[in-house]
Amino acid sequence: MAEKPEKTDPEDTRGGYGLAIDVGTSSIWSRLVRLDTGDVLDTLVVPNPQQEHGADIASRLAHAVESAEVKAVLHRQVISTINSSISRLCAAVGIQARDVAEIVAVGNSAMFAFVMDLDPAPLCGTPYNLKSARDYYGSALSLGIEAPGANLFVPRPIFGFVGADALADILLIGMDASDETELIIDVGTNCEMALGNRTKILVASSPAGPAYEDTHMSFGLPATEGAIYKARLEDDHFSYQVVGGGAPRGICGSGLIDIIAEMRRHGWLDESGLLLREGPVLVADGDSPISVGQLDIRSFQLVKASVHAAIAVLMKKFGTEALGRMLITGTFGSYINLDNARLLKIFPDIPSERIEVVADAACQGAVLMLGARHRQASEELRARIRHVSLPLDKTFQDEFIRLMAM
Repeated sequence: MAEKPEKTDPEDTRGGYGLAIDVGTSSIWSRLVRLDTGDVLDTLVVPNPQQEHGADIASRLAHAVESAEVKAVLHRQVISTINSSISRLCAAVGIQARDVAEIVAVGNSAMFAFVMDLDPAPLCGTPYNLKSARDYYGSALSLGIEAPGANLFVPRPIFGFVGADALADILLIGMDASDETELIIDVGTNCEMALGNRTKILVASSPAGPAYEDTHMSFGLPATEGAIYKARLEDDHFSYQVVGGGAPRGICGSGLIDIIAEMRRHGWLDESGLLLREGPVLVADGDSPISVGQLDIRSFQLVKASVHAAIAVLMKKFGTEALGRMLITGTFGSYINLDNARLLKIFPDIPSERIEVVADAACQGAVLMLGARHRQASEELRARIRHVSLPLDKTFQDEFIRLMAM
């Protein structure tokens, strides 16, 4: 796994520091680095405050389209969070914001629109693409980012809902130089995926996070404090682990996978996903009991079938049935139990030793975009990537139906 860029050109090292940011739907990751060495000085992850306007992308887009005021708030919130992250990171290593010379911010297509304060309406209807999107490279202050003298690079999305965060993922693992076919799955409220090697790279997206994170679950939460993130069925009762170690408030995606896998493993669910015992099934008791019912299971099946079907389409279009390596990223991925994911047919069935889980691949990849030479390299890579549209693809529909089974 690449961890740092090559030594940067002298003209890119004014002040000697760079900041790489992944503006995610749930979390915003930032890495402060030395531009001359690529050494990471500190990393910060904070919640995206836009969640008050909807945990998923679709909700935020709808609110922004309906209300110019909400659109303005969504822009201010992400810029304010970036500014506070800069302040905290600089303070942690004893430098000033004026010492930051280069900033790169990547994100999915909706986050690009909110950062740049663009009209997000094109993302709410076919072909779901920000046609007017352009790379931004200029003064950070011009966009309201409080880093005096810093250059800011915000690369445009690849196409549709596949954003520049996917480009950063591809850069990180060096897919374009690989002899083996590699797969990246970035699981968030929107699941982006890339499949390829040195010959070609295909990308696609599928709505995934609502069932994995919270909006379609009875007791869903993102992977934040109070979320059950691991679970095991013992003597007809669930034992579990909670983010932060306190009392559970709900279940995040990795916890849901564990719970459903254990129910399937112990014969509480059949292959079709039908609950074979009276539900909903209690996971955690107490003053506010937490349970998983049939509708939660069905919601999970729809999402996991959508994600795996998208991968299957990419593999068929690429002309391969074999993967050399699979990278799972996103906050969700850092907690996932691979055996349980395999049991439920969420991802292609490959040996665990060829699967890598990285929570912040896009932020790490954004480090590789710092500096003029690296911006040029990322643009050359983008030209080699082909987007695959899934909704009207018959193969996708067939695979989706097949992969509903567990």
